[in-house]
Amino acid sequence: MAIEKRIAQELVVKAGLELMESGLIARTWGNVSARISDNVFVITPSGIPYEKLTPDDIVEVTIDELKYDENGLKPSSEKGVHAAAYKHHPEVDFVIHTHQIAASAVSVTGRDVPVSGEAKAVLGAVIPNAEYGMPSTGKLKDAVDAVIAANPTSKAFLMRHHGTVCLGRDYDDAFKVVNTLEDYCKEIMAKTIAGVGHNDKLTDADLAAVYTAAVVAPENRDIPCEDLGSSLREGDTFTLFMDGGERYECSVETGKAVPGAPIAPRVAELHAEIYKNTDDIIIRNYQTPEAIALSKKGEPEKAYLDDFCQIAGSVVANVNWDPTSYRTDAVEAGKAASGRNAILVKGHGALCTGMNPYDADAVKLVLEKEAIAAMYAQLVLGTKNLGTLDRVIQRLVYKMKYSKQADKK
Repeated sequence: MAIEKRIAQELVVKAGLELMESGLIARTWGNVSARISDNVFVITPSGIPYEKLTPDDIVEVTIDELKYDENGLKPSSEKGVHAAAYKHHPEVDFVIHTHQIAASAVSVTGRDVPVSGEAKAVLGAVIPNAEYGMPSTGKLKDAVDAVIAANPTSKAFLMRHHGTVCLGRDYDDAFKVVNTLEDYCKEIMAKTIAGVGHNDKLTDADLAAVYTAAVVAPENRDIPCEDLGSSLREGDTFTLFMDGGERYECSVETGKAVPGAPIAPRVAELHAEIYKNTDDIIIRNYQTPEAIALSKKGEPEKAYLDDFCQIAGSVVANVNWDPTSYRTDAVEAGKAASGRNAILVKGHGALCTGMNPYDADAVKLVLEKEAIAAMYAQLVLGTKNLGTLDRVIQRLVYKMKYSKQADKK
């Protein structure tokens, strides 16, 4: 059937904003497309944040050869994934690729997911799980193409360690697939984890509790969680904000309050050392149940999700914060933050950093997804994280290319 070009471009922009607001994608991650003829679709461009997109930015691409106007914006690097959907499904006019939380967590197992109940009418009899390939590579495109071709009745597909591809007859149908997939994956997670007792009502706190009991060493389970504070740097000083509403003006050099200001809590030393070792100007405290549970394991986080290793770091350190050795721990934490945008603090959750609020919020979002995926993966036997080379390459590419590209427009 296809959609008239201008309407299609407007719908793609609208879909990107809806996905951002719902937390199904972050920064420039994920992409959206709409078919405008038998052999042409329009798709979001590469590297531009969704809130900055206009209909004129949405790029035309051919389905059979992936050709586009090279004098304009480049289409999403995942254009081949979208082309595969349109090639194998003439009835599909809208495709959404997301990094939604529950489905991304389920993807790390590498297993296909049988579908039952009412969801079957929306998703198909099975949710196939495509073999892993690094983003923007031919390996990933070919893997998705293969599972779409092999599963003609499926409308939702997992991309291992990465996200999803959801197919719809139109805008509304595609979003119905996206949302049904997320709800169903939450049910799958709940039913997979023995002892939760909440059926399809699994919460992040439930998952954190089961993970803590099954994976965290007994001596780490009851570490009291201290407020680590958030902060904003300006030159040689920073303002420390505590959860109770207190704020303190502090020196980056000393980690103490500036002359004449109220005495700052000792956690200010932790922030000061991070600022000394990075170029970031914002530190955000992240202490949800899943972040605290993951930090209690006391081990570095080697990414299960590729957007986490890109945005936060190929390996995120897990550092100590012991009341008997604050200064030593602060120095070590500062060193651990170098080259990364997040650190886990054993028993206290995480600290996320960025050059601006937009970047820091993106780190928090991918850390939330990674924590959930990591806990689920470690509770499902045989699930492995991303390989070392994959993680290192993706972090390097992100730092050298995509993080800068996102600020151009």
